[in-house]
Amino acid sequence: MSEQTIPMFPLNLVLFPGQILPLHIFEDRYRMMVEEIIDKEREFGVVLIERGSEVGGGDTRKNIGTLAEIIDFEKSNDGRWFLITQGTKRIKAARWLDDFPYPKAEVSVFEEEQSIFVDLKEWLETVTHMRRVLAILAELGDDVAPISTDISSDPLLGVFQMSSVLPITSFDSQKLLEINSFEERYALLKKMLVTLEETANSRLFQ
Repeated sequence: MSEQTIPMFPLNLVLFPGQILPLHIFEDRYRMMVEEIIDKEREFGVVLIERGSEVGGGDTRKNIGTLAEIIDFEKSNDGRWFLITQGTKRIKAARWLDDFPYPKAEVSVFEEEQSIFVDLKEWLETVTHMRRVLAILAELGDDVAPISTDISSDPLLGVFQMSSVLPITSFDSQKLLEINSFEERYALLKKMLVTLEETANSRLFQ
């Protein structure tokens, strides 16, 4: 697929397709980025910072991330931006450009699988499993997503949505994002759910 040059926003988190991500933009270079795209395509790439800080640059970044679309915004009197963004498509940064005045990269968009088969009963059991794990963790006092979090009936999107709410490390989130096969991503997600539940239950009955 052809590559395109887009603004990039490295963060200390992983954004998944379908995930809502609020952002407070206060750093000068990213204020400039938003100013340049807000009346145009309103899209930028989000990638995980492997080492370093979100502020100031000089970080080491993952090359696989997600395209974010600005779906709502507000600008304060002092020039800061408050954005509501949503992940849309997985992307790969083929080449990073000069960070001045803000990070940019030549990226390509992944072509996701269009036709998959997942038994409906099994899919609903997986969603229920996720809700059970979140309920146990909430009972333990952990700050987790509500068990009522909407999960799509479309497994392709639903797996990304569940991945975005699981209380896992950024490293594990990145592993889920980088997998190209739905089947492999779904299998890893279910394995992580089992591990989370076992760990939570051991804490619950201590």
